[in-house]
Amino acid sequence: LCPAVAHRLRTVIDYDRLIVLDAGKIVEFDTPFNLIQKEDGIFRGMCLKSGNFAELEGAAKAKAEKDGATTATSQP
Repeated sequence: LCPAVAHRLRTVIDYDRLIVLDAGKIVEFDTPFNLIQKEDGIFRGMCLKSGNFAELEGAAKAKAEKDGATTATSQP
């Protein structure tokens, strides 16, 4: 386990798991690929607002395919 605080989505898009906090509480926890696919998700919203959604989605998908993990895992 190596916690990281990142200010750029590209930094964390190929991590194994992400924790998304809102007001100091865990609101999302999953793989980047699963989070970016969640229609009403906070992480997806950040990716859309970044202006680099296609690149981020592609990187998340490539990581998931490499890991063989393209199905849902856990949510808080």
